[in-house]
Amino acid sequence: MGVVAKQGRVSRWLDQSGHGRDGIMDSAPKQPALIAAALNALPVVRFDGAQSLYLKTPVQPEAFTVFVVGKNNERDETFSMILGPGGNLPNNQLRWENGSEVLAVGRGNDLPAVRTSVGDTRAYHLLTARYDGTTLDIHMNGDLAGSHKVKTTGPWVLAQVGAYFSEAYGKADLAEVLIYSQAFPAAERASVEAELKSWYGLR
Repeated sequence: MGVVAKQGRVSRWLDQSGHGRDGIMDSAPKQPALIAAALNALPVVRFDGAQSLYLKTPVQPEAFTVFVVGKNNERDETFSMILGPGGNLPNNQLRWENGSEVLAVGRGNDLPAVRTSVGDTRAYHLLTARYDGTTLDIHMNGDLAGSHKVKTTGPWVLAQVGAYFSEAYGKADLAEVLIYSQAFPAAERASVEAELKSWYGLR
């Protein structure tokens, strides 16, 4: 996972790609919790509705593949943030919309609010969002949940984990958040999904 934690609170989630896009939070009350042995004896980062991590350098892919291992802990039928914007950046988001849907949106690059029914978001799962410039595919545990024809006009800009604009937050466990600035071919996407499902004991 690669985190910097003190007294069970995560101040930095390290970018494993080598690009230095660590998720950072200096304010202790706003730091998410590190929960040991939560998923297949592996740790997760827990956001409880008032915590987030920000990226000093936002990710701005025009095509992308995003893998998220985690679960939605919001019990009400309202949204729970996974990735969102910060500062003066456009309102771009990936979030659990409720207990059974995922929403992706890119205000500022004409990615419409796309909702996909994926099944139970409150159980640990692998969520994959893949966009190749014309089609946004959402997979749940390696199975296609929805395919949407969309055409954007610029990059999808993401700057926070667990919140957007430090105003609306997620209640969530996150074990992995992998963001790639390319649309993986089907075989490569499936290979990564199989590896993550095996590592975290997901079906």
